[in-house]
Amino acid sequence: MDREASLPSFDSVRLATPDDLARMATVAAAGFFWSPTFQLQRPRYAEFPEDTLSSYWRAYLSDFKDPTAIVLVAEDARKDDEAHSVYDALRNSTMYETGTDPKSKTIVGVCSVNLKPDSWRVGLFQDGSKHAPHVDPPGPHAADNSNRDFDQDAYALYNELTSPAKKKFLADHMKLSTLAVHPAYWRRGHAASLVGWCTRLADMDGVSIGVSAAPMGAKVASQAGFEEQATIRIKRTLTMQHNLSRHGGPDVGDVELWIGIRPPSDISPERSDSPATSSL
Repeated sequence: MDREASLPSFDSVRLATPDDLARMATVAAAGFFWSPTFQLQRPRYAEFPEDTLSSYWRAYLSDFKDPTAIVLVAEDARKDDEAHSVYDALRNSTMYETGTDPKSKTIVGVCSVNLKPDSWRVGLFQDGSKHAPHVDPPGPHAADNSNRDFDQDAYALYNELTSPAKKKFLADHMKLSTLAVHPAYWRRGHAASLVGWCTRLADMDGVSIGVSAAPMGAKVASQAGFEEQATIRIKRTLTMQHNLSRHGGPDVGDVELWIGIRPPSDISPERSDSPATSSL
């Protein structure tokens, strides 16, 4: 079966390639910054922006090599002042990637979805033509695992409190794994377009799709037909709040993880779009 013919139409999104990695990492860092989970797990982001960017670079490179993963990007006309919408450390990093041509479109949103382990599509998105086996890292930190921005204790606490619910509700489902949009391009429907492609793919295959999302992502997922299964809240301790204030982070409140499932739609997959408007 022809791969392109068996996929939802790519009206406003496209499959990502390893050439996109540097920009994808920039978009991920810019978008995820506003998540309470980011603030919890990366309290030293202001000191080590290259480590933050490198970790997202490595994460999406890993997705390119994962036979169950599909990585998508959304593009828009590049704003010359887009960097004013991101936090200072990221804007001033030498690894901040704006795109190659100021007159062309640039990546403004990224998402990844993981297929069901038994899906017939497993491995179809790792062919050599689109996903090269080797990609040179964009900076000195991308190839290692410095993670100096990262708080391992906070990460362990987060996993301890959220893993049981993820396992209970999301195991064996197709999963929307990541979703981020650059803040300069919010409220243009990019998140809805990315999520809409994934839900149409799930509809084509007649399967449910799950997600675990922070509050902003949960709003987009809910608009796309995901139904709440559980919400896990992690109260911010005084130590966490002190670390956040010390590093100049925004007051994003307690950490909250929303878990949702969207059953396959009876509507034709090519018409079961997510709403065209969203906060992302």
